[in-house]
Amino acid sequence: MDTRFLTLMEFQSVYFYKFITLAILVAVGVLLLFALPEMKRAEMAVIIPVLFLLWGRFAVEYVRVNKCGPAFIHNDELVITRDQGHRQIPLTSIRSVASKHSLFMVRRYRSWTDHLAFVQVTLNNGERVFTLAESAVFEYPAGKKTLSAVQAAVLAAKTKSLTSRQQNHEAGRSA
Repeated sequence: MDTRFLTLMEFQSVYFYKFITLAILVAVGVLLLFALPEMKRAEMAVIIPVLFLLWGRFAVEYVRVNKCGPAFIHNDELVITRDQGHRQIPLTSIRSVASKHSLFMVRRYRSWTDHLAFVQVTLNNGERVFTLAESAVFEYPAGKKTLSAVQAAVLAAKTKSLTSRQQNHEAGRSA
């Protein structure tokens, strides 16, 4: 199975670059405040909306990264580790798996082309669990190898569960 979830060490790098990106955006904001009195209206009309879009997108990704934890699949369970402990989710209780691209959370320590994908796992009860996976810049959907591997593992686990239930039901009839 080719799941490319991020490890704990890679998560630490993401947290570091999240902080660096935040520092850069704050510095740009402070510099903009000093330059604002000398700017023309036309310049302000272009620069300020672009910066608000960048800050807004960064805020969305900042919140998403804070919800994420390192994950791996073991024994038909998705294991997500967090500071509070780890959580084992049976693959049969997963309803859907989706992914979204990250714009700011680039793994700069490897390459400028290595990006991250936010992987959202929706459980049967409606709860959403998040993790990060490797992705290429223009890969569609984001992190498609990991996404398809997780979807295949979920399908295999559900098929295995249905098969065992059917065999148990048939064994109960014949007894």
